[in-house]
Amino acid sequence: TVLWYRRRIAGICTGLFLMVVYFSPFLNLLNFFMLCLLSIEMYPPVFVSKPDPMTLYVGKQAVFQCSLTGSSPMEVVWHKDSIAISSEGNYVMKCEKNKYSLHIKSLELTNQGTYLCKASNSVGTATFTTELKVIGKPSFVKIIEPASLESLSSLVGSEVSLHCSLKGSEPITVSWLKDNHELKEAENIQITYENKTALLHITNLQSNHGGKYSCQAQNQAGSQTCSAVSCDATLTILGLFLMCITLFLFNFILL
Repeated sequence: TVLWYRRRIAGICTGLFLMVVYFSPFLNLLNFFMLCLLSIEMYPPVFVSKPDPMTLYVGKQAVFQCSLTGSSPMEVVWHKDSIAISSEGNYVMKCEKNKYSLHIKSLELTNQGTYLCKASNSVGTATFTTELKVIGKPSFVKIIEPASLESLSSLVGSEVSLHCSLKGSEPITVSWLKDNHELKEAENIQITYENKTALLHITNLQSNHGGKYSCQAQNQAGSQTCSAVSCDATLTILGLFLMCITLFLFNFILL
């Protein structure tokens, strides 16, 4: 008959086991006692590879992958901005041997933040954090003004300004279009973009300046054009004939 006795095992430990061997009385009642030392090592989790901070575009896929060493069983959990993530919806968690990964299938602006991975077993815990920046397409938060009028009328020789406000990740490039053709800066055409506001200023208006104006904004994630009906500005140039009538009426009133 062989019996094993364990005195203690806890954490990273060495347990002392006593094996007592009783030989049958039929074998001259010989008892043999053997004392042996049995060592069982447990190792805490350690990250041997971790993902770097990432900058990605809206709609792309993000993958955080890390490699671990340590004794099983191992529990690995993911957090975003201190909130636990579950493997559902836009998030998928995978485990293959000692590699653990978090997949975000289609990035949204709300996925931007600080991600933490926590690995733990019975003898220790390890964590790492990394950052994810999500770049979204620019969007218009204030349409082309003056926007209260469906059309804007100005006299030949006068000036007009159109402007709109934007939001989105910089750098943003802004261009203006007239009848779907890009405008270039000239002596009487000024295009500026400051503090998320795009401005088109035209001086010394001529009849050929009349038309439909749109604003287009672009960054690394894509482009957006303020081209809906409410975002367009139709500029009508009032010609010399109307100016003459106006001056005639003004002089007539003075008389």
